[in-house]
Amino acid sequence: MTPPEVMLAVKVLFGAPVAAILFGFFVMRRVKPEWTHLPILASCAAVTAAAACLAAYTTAKHCLELPVWTWAVAGDWGVAFGLRIDGPSSAILAMVAFVGSLIHVYAAAYMKGDKGFARFFLVFHLFFLAMIGLLTANDYLQLYLFWELVGVSSYLLIGFWYHKESARKAALKAFMTNRIGDLGFLIAVLMMIYAYRSTRLQTVYEFMAAKPSIYTSIIALGLVWAAFAKSAQWPLYYWLPDAMEGPTPTSALMHAATMVTAGVFLLIRSWPIISAVDGLPQLIAWTGALTSLGAAIIAGTKKDIKRILAYSTVSHLGLMMLAVGLGELGTAAYHLIVHGFFKAALFLCAGNIAHAFHQSTANVDETGGLRREMPFTYGCFLAAALSLAGAPLFAGFFSKDAILDAAWHHGGGLRVIGMLIAFGSAFYIFRMLFLVFHGDRKEQSRGGRHPHEAGPEFVLPIFALSFGAVVLGHGSIREWVSNLMTYGMRGVPMVLIRLKPYFDLPGEPALPALNWTVSAFGTVLALLGAGAAYYLTMVDSGWDWRWRGGFAEAVFESDFGYKIIVGWGARAVSWTARFTGRVLDKNWWDGLLESSSDVLREAGNALASSAQGRVNDYLWWMLAGSAVLLGRVLR
Repeated sequence: MTPPEVMLAVKVLFGAPVAAILFGFFVMRRVKPEWTHLPILASCAAVTAAAACLAAYTTAKHCLELPVWTWAVAGDWGVAFGLRIDGPSSAILAMVAFVGSLIHVYAAAYMKGDKGFARFFLVFHLFFLAMIGLLTANDYLQLYLFWELVGVSSYLLIGFWYHKESARKAALKAFMTNRIGDLGFLIAVLMMIYAYRSTRLQTVYEFMAAKPSIYTSIIALGLVWAAFAKSAQWPLYYWLPDAMEGPTPTSALMHAATMVTAGVFLLIRSWPIISAVDGLPQLIAWTGALTSLGAAIIAGTKKDIKRILAYSTVSHLGLMMLAVGLGELGTAAYHLIVHGFFKAALFLCAGNIAHAFHQSTANVDETGGLRREMPFTYGCFLAAALSLAGAPLFAGFFSKDAILDAAWHHGGGLRVIGMLIAFGSAFYIFRMLFLVFHGDRKEQSRGGRHPHEAGPEFVLPIFALSFGAVVLGHGSIREWVSNLMTYGMRGVPMVLIRLKPYFDLPGEPALPALNWTVSAFGTVLALLGAGAAYYLTMVDSGWDWRWRGGFAEAVFESDFGYKIIVGWGARAVSWTARFTGRVLDKNWWDGLLESSSDVLREAGNALASSAQGRVNDYLWWMLAGSAVLLGRVLR
């Protein structure tokens, strides 16, 4: 029997956002558009409380699967939509609800006075609702629908300032790239329906365990391809840096806590399928490792503050993929949660800087020495940066080192790449810290602007996020996350439709114990990365400007040439589309159709000329045909 408070939490989880969006659209948008955020903020508070209740319920060794309604019935087949609350979903849901709510509070201040304020908050909360539905879906088709709603919402948010051509192009790039990836998800869902006549998670798991087949490989590859697009992994990562054209709260919510982490969650959720395909986990691990290392290198060369953080997001998503590929599901989920806190704090600090300069973003050439004018933002940025770099006692130290420990025990190239990532992460984030907040360099010019610290409505959400980036690594919280993942993935009885026992998932849900050897290596390399950043920005303060403008900058700006290849591919597709539309369709096909009537008319006239009604001619043709047939028979 499910406790009534849990059922209430489930209803609030969806009822509050739906009610807030409807009330905001039909009432507040018309009566008082500048107050549209009020019911939405109330919804955020309710969702956070509901998520906390469900996390507590899961921590007490309970998991929940509830049928809600049946959709798309055809004979004896149908899709039963419902909710699944287990370890992975409740842990990540709690992070998304809390971090997302804080970003909503920040957005209310950041977007104040914007002409599209009401529109922004309605789409922003729709995106939030779509992520909740994605995390709690108990059916792959249901998950796919919310997955697509996340994509549509992200398109609207990235292109929110549609008067800017760059925003429109970035939104289209993100949308089209994700559609390429989502084709894999669609194929996987269709293959489940064809092979198993069901897309319910539990049913698919049981089929996979009983008899893996060729369908398993197709389904697994489709899901991995979709996850690579959504979580910005090579070769489909290139949309994410351009997505910084949206407002800063969009970047914080989308690229720290929600959309880009959806791909990692999909792989955690689908691990029984993926682990059944030989070689696929290794492919995920190597793709994640190489993507992470490449993005870390590129992040250390960028000027735009939000783009540095965007490539940082790609790098840390690669770390999560590395952990998933090595079967460390709990470690991947733990870093996903910790990353949500420190990356959201960093993005909002970047928003504070841009707000202080009265523009949508800022770059390192316009800043420098901001720690004096913006001490609070500096302190929060420093705390989040230390967590990202894996400084001891910070949350990122425990989550990141757990991934490095998995790579270390795997050995070979992954061990080396893991250590290089530790160096690169510290280098790019401290390069950004020193260039933005320290120094008084002649190459940096503020153009007569005098930045200042924002009000409490800006700084309080950032303080809460940076505080989480510090304390989430403490033993009791690490143990809670580890237990939560274990309870959800190891033989826990569930309240199911038919009261079946929960299927044991492969993979390691528990977090590993701290490996002091790996921690020491990781810490030393992080110190070396931070030291290199200090030398190249504070000691040799002009270095960052001397290397630009030449071949090296062109290489990094093109992502080692990959953007050029993607550009060629995009132009080839565009040329093919134009050729098909203007030449094949308009000139050839339309000409063929329009001329067919004339051809048929002439053919009819030609045939008519041979039919003059002369019986003697008809008799000769009949005789000739009979002779041919007789010869064929007697041959």
